[in-house]
Amino acid sequence: MQATGKTPEFNSVQDVLKRAILLEMNGREFFSMAAKMATSPVAKELFEHMVKEEEHHLHILKLTFKRHLDEGKVVLPSEAELQFGFQDTIIDKSFLEELRNSDFDSSAISIALTLEERAFKFYQKEEQLATDPDIKKLFTWLTDWEIDHHQKLMALEEDFRQEVWNDSNFWPM
Repeated sequence: MQATGKTPEFNSVQDVLKRAILLEMNGREFFSMAAKMATSPVAKELFEHMVKEEEHHLHILKLTFKRHLDEGKVVLPSEAELQFGFQDTIIDKSFLEELRNSDFDSSAISIALTLEERAFKFYQKEEQLATDPDIKKLFTWLTDWEIDHHQKLMALEEDFRQEVWNDSNFWPM
């Protein structure tokens, strides 16, 4: 970081992709740790799924990096290449009940939500600073990608909060 406190603009598409790859690696490691430490089977399953999703993201970013090197321009992945669904089927009432009984599992989901939010805000900020059209295009794509994750985790956290509030007969005014 420069002395001015301003985030330096990325000088190349490779710089952007390298940073994105590092963020995904960090996410993968966090979810891997959370899966190992999860106390409920459904949370363990969710975190293991998130590890696989982060690995898929790493694959896509590396593919995008290689294509840029080969073609000299940003070639975003196709819809087919991006297909890797978020596993909504395990997020049901029994999942929320198990989550309520595990401080670690619910805290890990909250931390994951924070990490995803930091990632998309970082990408948004860099997108606004970018002057190179290819770099701007890449940051827009990365922002959308992370916002999608954030929204899914936010919905999970909101469902959990509603479950706890209902069971506790607590509703803020």
